[in-house]
Amino acid sequence: MKKTPGVAAPEAPLRLRINDLAAGGRGVARAPDGRVVFVAGALPGELVQAQVTRARRQYYQACTLAVLEPAGSRVAPACELYGRCGGCDLMHLAVEAQNQAKAAWVAAALQRLGRPPQAELIASPRSLGYRNRLRLQVQGGRLGFFAPDSHDLVELARCPVAAPAINRLLPSLADELRGLKDRQLTGVELLAGQGTDSPVFLTLRLARGTRLSPGRHNRLQGLAHRAGAAGARVAVGGRVRSWPLDPQHGVVYHEGPPAMWAFPGVFCQVNFGLNRRLVQVVRSAVREAEPGAVLDLYAGSGNFTFPLAADGRQVVAVEAAGAAVDAARFHGRRSGLASRVRLVLGDAARAARDLAGEGEPLAAVVLDPPRAGAKPVMPALAELRPGRVVYVSCHAAALARDAGMLVRAGYTMERLWVLDQFPQTGHVESVLVLRRE
Repeated sequence: MKKTPGVAAPEAPLRLRINDLAAGGRGVARAPDGRVVFVAGALPGELVQAQVTRARRQYYQACTLAVLEPAGSRVAPACELYGRCGGCDLMHLAVEAQNQAKAAWVAAALQRLGRPPQAELIASPRSLGYRNRLRLQVQGGRLGFFAPDSHDLVELARCPVAAPAINRLLPSLADELRGLKDRQLTGVELLAGQGTDSPVFLTLRLARGTRLSPGRHNRLQGLAHRAGAAGARVAVGGRVRSWPLDPQHGVVYHEGPPAMWAFPGVFCQVNFGLNRRLVQVVRSAVREAEPGAVLDLYAGSGNFTFPLAADGRQVVAVEAAGAAVDAARFHGRRSGLASRVRLVLGDAARAARDLAGEGEPLAAVVLDPPRAGAKPVMPALAELRPGRVVYVSCHAAALARDAGMLVRAGYTMERLWVLDQFPQTGHVESVLVLRRE
């Protein structure tokens, strides 16, 4: 058990009545000494026996040992490894209740900015078998997820949230890895389409500083093909080797128009089915903006860029990852929309400041930053003064922090969607539209 110096923690299990569900999915209770306890695996209304696993001055963290009085929303997890594997953390809660909880978390995060719009809730088309992109760890030839709050590997050869084609490949991939004597291979990412017969592409991740000799590269490629993969891209310390960008070396994630492809080693949303709805939401939000150009920050390979261009917008798309910009160029050529898109390889905050200095008028800004949010971008957005800001977020607290800067600059929260991009987990995707007064 992890402790803070000077903080005594109960050694014996606690009987706790759970009164709330915190953002991220832990139950909330009060310990006999008055501290808040965040309890993994517990649901509101339940009486549980829990063991404190971490002590802090203001709160404890605990895990559920036994559910003495279960909530009506509790369900049997669909995975035999649930609780041991760190991949999912809400599989014990009914999917409908997961959706409602996630909407409540986003609304609570935005509440301090004023009364947020009523959230429009969009469920995932699938609550299992939805992940088209799955990243796993490799340790000593073993394949799996880390256990919760640990680097202990939990081996697996099947994952209920993975797309069918990925599950088709996992047993043979696990077998091949057991015979591999390459200790520098630290992880593998699998990418597949929705169909059971979809090709599966791998990204094999080597530790930083690894020497990728031709022999090692060939061994890794051979492993991937023997496992049944359509191809494998190798990444060393996060830098990916070159890859042919064409329809035969990727999978369709957006049927179109315009059609869009996902490629191994290039970021894409994990849930292709819900991503289609996400793109529809962003397109509808931008259609309500005045005529004019759109700035797409953290644009990736063009998930929003090219659909917005297909709607007739001129789009400036900014992305820091060179592999993603290469994929965006492919999409521009393939869709015939390259003339409507200006691709910028670079930092989002710097690009926004440069555009603000140029005084280019913008009808809307779309941004989909990583989990940490886009705090460095906000001052430039306030200076750019677009009519609308469409903020796509996977972390409600970061969204609230950044949106607060725009509210103070004269923007009003106009519309809010909450999308269950990650069923069975405590993660949530949201889209907030802010309108300039």
